[in-house]
Amino acid sequence: MGTKKLVTGIVAGWITMFVVGYLIFDIIMAGFYANNAAAAFGVGRDTILWLPIALGIASLSILVTVCIGWSGANNAAAGFKVGGLVGFLVWLGIGLIDNGYNTVSTTIFPLVDASMEMIRTGIGGAVIASVLGKSKGA
Repeated sequence: MGTKKLVTGIVAGWITMFVVGYLIFDIIMAGFYANNAAAAFGVGRDTILWLPIALGIASLSILVTVCIGWSGANNAAAGFKVGGLVGFLVWLGIGLIDNGYNTVSTTIFPLVDASMEMIRTGIGGAVIASVLGKSKGA
């Protein structure tokens, strides 16, 4: 994958995952996160720090774009599968490790959080694969 396609995939994925993530984590599932994550244990931030969130999503978008390139996914369905699998496995791994070390979430939290991430990165992967599949040389 050339630099132009890589950057195009990363930007398309970042925008998509940022918006979808906000809808999932901050609106639709806000009650679950308030009751099962850091806020429930008194360690949540009063003000969200958007720059670290944006940079973290950019990092995730890079990973999904590279995995889509390696997999050869060139349509939305294939991109959703690759993106969703990557997001689920990364989030489940981080969530379980974090749950083993810390007491700032409930036991069910890692599985639910990974499932929500699977949706976000799946949709991001679908957009990335669609955009890359339509570009020259896909």
